[in-house]
Amino acid sequence: MQPNEKKSFQDQARDAVIDMRNELIVQSANLYLVVRKVLLASLGAMALTAEEANDLLARLVERGEIAEADMQKIVEDLRAQGRKREQTVEQTREELARKASEALEGRVETILTRLNVPNKAEIEEISRKISLLNEKVSALNHRREDTL
Repeated sequence: MQPNEKKSFQDQARDAVIDMRNELIVQSANLYLVVRKVLLASLGAMALTAEEANDLLARLVERGEIAEADMQKIVEDLRAQGRKREQTVEQTREELARKASEALEGRVETILTRLNVPNKAEIEEISRKISLLNEKVSALNHRREDTL
């Protein structure tokens, strides 16, 4: 297209939709990276805490302050708590991702509205009206040809 040629309304709308889709993809990727970092950080913190607890219990056993069987029970309890925390973290991550996705969709809708970009239903309605007008023009042309 030449620089001084004007784009049709449909071309402008298509370009705007493509730009919005690309921005959505970039924002989704950024959101995924943030959520992934939060999840990995929380898993790392849990692993570090479990290691420190195991070290402390091992030292207590060496000193004779608790029995070996008690230590195993405590370790199992800690592991069970860790699994529960992992499930909670996963649920929280999923909820955060869902809320972020909803917020992003809302923002995209707001941006499209502010840019005055018509939605699919509006474009379909305009296309339907154009089709009706084309039919009427064709009918008028046929009548004019018949009268000549």
